Amino acid sequence: MSRLVYRPNDPRSNENGLLPVELATSHSEAAGFYVISDEMDATRHMADNKLYTSKHKFREATRAAGCLEVGNETAALMKPRTPVPLDRRARREAIRRTIYDLRNGQRR
Repeated sequence: MSRLVYRPNDPRSNENGLLPVELATSHSEAAGFYVISDEMDATRHMADNKLYTSKHKFREATRAAGCLEVGNETAALMKPRTPVPLDRRARREAIRRTIYDLRNGQRR
């Protein structure tokens, strides 16, 4: 007795939708590999204003600029932000320190 598998949409299955396991696991001659290319249309990078046609080089430039490539990571983007409580003096000092750092070329 041969083993059968349920494949109701397969044209080779019988009236009950059953197909011998040997036929169900055979590969089609037309099946092949799906390759995702590294090439893309020329895209201007927002951090360094250069044009890139390679996805890899584009992502390298993104990481080098200290940025994050955002796709469909909605879970990370939709987390509620926790407000930072600052009094007036601490807020002014934080702004003053940030302006000083930016003028002197320091990055955080």
